[in-house]
Amino acid sequence: MNALRLRLAGVAVALLALALVPASCSNEAYCFNCNPDAGSTGGSPPTGCQLDSDCPSADQTCCDGLCFNTDTSLKNCGKCGWICPIPANSLVTCEEGSCESTCNDTMTDCNNVEADGCEVNLLTDRYNCGKCGEICLFANATPQCNQGTCEIAECTIGFADCNGDPADGCEVNVGTDPEHCSACDNVCIAPANREALCLGGSCVAGDCKEGFGDCNLDDADGCEIDLLTDAVHCGKCDNLCPAPANAQPACIKGACGVGTCDMGYDDCDNSIWSGCESDLANDSSHCGACQAACMPVAGGAPSCVMSQCVVGSCDAGLADCDNKVSTGCETDLKTSVQNCGACGNNCGAVANGTPACIGFACGIGSCNNGYDDCYGGAADGCETHLLTDLSHCGACSAPCANVANGTKSCSNGSCAIGSCDTGYADCDNNVGSGCEIDTNNNISHCGSCSNPCTPPSNASAACTNGTCGLGTCNSGYDDCNNNPGDGCEKAILSDPNNCGGCGIKCGSGSCSGGVCACNKNVLVIADDSASGSQVLTNALSAAGFTATQTAVPSYQYNGTNPALSSYGSVVLLAGGPASTSYTTDMPAGGQNALLSFVTSSGHGLVMTEWAAYQRSFNRWATLDPLVLLTRTAAYSGQTTYTVDGSFASHPLWVGLPASFAFASTSNVGTAKIAPFVTRVAGSTQAIDAVALRDAPIGRVVHIAHAGNYAPNGWTNANIQKLVANSVGWVARCP
Repeated sequence: MNALRLRLAGVAVALLALALVPASCSNEAYCFNCNPDAGSTGGSPPTGCQLDSDCPSADQTCCDGLCFNTDTSLKNCGKCGWICPIPANSLVTCEEGSCESTCNDTMTDCNNVEADGCEVNLLTDRYNCGKCGEICLFANATPQCNQGTCEIAECTIGFADCNGDPADGCEVNVGTDPEHCSACDNVCIAPANREALCLGGSCVAGDCKEGFGDCNLDDADGCEIDLLTDAVHCGKCDNLCPAPANAQPACIKGACGVGTCDMGYDDCDNSIWSGCESDLANDSSHCGACQAACMPVAGGAPSCVMSQCVVGSCDAGLADCDNKVSTGCETDLKTSVQNCGACGNNCGAVANGTPACIGFACGIGSCNNGYDDCYGGAADGCETHLLTDLSHCGACSAPCANVANGTKSCSNGSCAIGSCDTGYADCDNNVGSGCEIDTNNNISHCGSCSNPCTPPSNASAACTNGTCGLGTCNSGYDDCNNNPGDGCEKAILSDPNNCGGCGIKCGSGSCSGGVCACNKNVLVIADDSASGSQVLTNALSAAGFTATQTAVPSYQYNGTNPALSSYGSVVLLAGGPASTSYTTDMPAGGQNALLSFVTSSGHGLVMTEWAAYQRSFNRWATLDPLVLLTRTAAYSGQTTYTVDGSFASHPLWVGLPASFAFASTSNVGTAKIAPFVTRVAGSTQAIDAVALRDAPIGRVVHIAHAGNYAPNGWTNANIQKLVANSVGWVARCP
């Protein structure tokens, strides 16, 4: 790996580098006491600064009082204080804010361990010669790596490289090889027909070569006898071969055998014990010559007369009707139509067939194509037409079976499918499986055979009533426009308008993994108690949100003071100690902005009791779709909220007890019956205490507590937690 992208460890690495760098430098890789970022670019020394804006160039950042370009600075690579280390045998640069390392010259990184850098020299490392993992290894030799090429440094003692080919190493054992005895090309020479041996690097004469013998015990002429052919020394010295019957003796491959046979005889069994045993004039197995056996006679036996093969006799039931020796007993009187039972007895014609001789009697031999004798007897001949008969289709015992989902037929002697029932087809052309395909729902044969349904984009195919359509969407996709033509067209893992499902819109404008990105900016639209509202605002900030409180109460909010564009959720209060906030309608601009904020932009809204109160007096009309609780009365006193069992683990109730009590002035009423609206918690005093609207575009939570109108306002820890959970949920925060 010639380039390593180094991910640095920040402050710890920076402090270590500061401790190791000398006090002065001009071109060191890291320079802390002498303006190194004259730096990474070789320009003028860094400019002093307190803020990024003090730096002379827009691409510079203020780091520890000096301006650096974090795209190129080795001591501030990517951000202030991130220092690029220098691995062994490498050159380090900062490229676009990332530390890059390039190996020097012939060095490289073979073990992929950043700590030891470019640890291998490819020109000399015999375990990585020329490239990583290239190991120099030669048989019987010590290897070396020279300029990136594997070579033999020296041979193991007793071995030599005689062919000059390093591929097989030092291939020759010069202590035992007679062709290279003690040194390459030193060939050992022995007396005639003796083995030349190399023992301990010295040439010596060995035993006689196979097939030769020293029968005169004279070293001068070596092994002078060919024991494979000499009849006096056959196989070994002084082994004299005896004369076989009807022949002269011979030595064949070191064994006594038969030499020349007497006239009219031959050694056909290749056995010395029987000699030339075959009389070629009368032996039908060797008639005139060995292995010249008389050919078998059909229906009879051959014989040999004066070295010529002739017909001897015929078997019972056979005859030589053509009087030709070459054909032997050619006629079977049991089957010959022209010679049935006797030579010259010819059988007559058969209807739709041909005659035959069966058991020495005339009968039906074969039927014409498409006919058979299914009822027996030669009287009516071949009476059955096998090409069309359903009970005898192609053969007498071959009735056509019933066809699944269709009717049967016999066509040209084969059972076939006559027709298929409506909605079925024979697509495999196999009568055994019948009309096996239901073309109403088969995606490979939709409506007809070999009409496959092409999977729509990002989905599987389906066949319904013989028409191709959309099956199941692939993971991460959905069909949001109900148009099978473009398949599952929405990527619900990343589409902020269809995040995790069709129509689920991310108020943050960002969707990843099917989950909306969280916008933790929350606007608290205050009631006429700014200090009481601030308690709730502070609680939301403590819960990890960036909470902002309006300078005006809700009855003066007009949608621009402030605008909602930068917020992920809104908490809408009304009804403080003074009556103005719960008896005065919100400006139309404010109501329209909040409705669009939720139902068009997909953001979240948390409401309190006063929303139901305002609607009961026909105020907040534009916000009516977002008001989830109805109002029948009010209640003041100790109030208990109890979560419904199905919402006990819902994000709204995380960190809350299943039931808790607190002092409250509360709305009394039930949750609306409307799409996406569900009760979360109930109360003996308030009936429905908490409700939510889980719509694809925009979430809403409505809490029955009256807030700053109540004796303890928003100070109760459980109520603060409930509102904080609600803000996180409506903003689609995890």
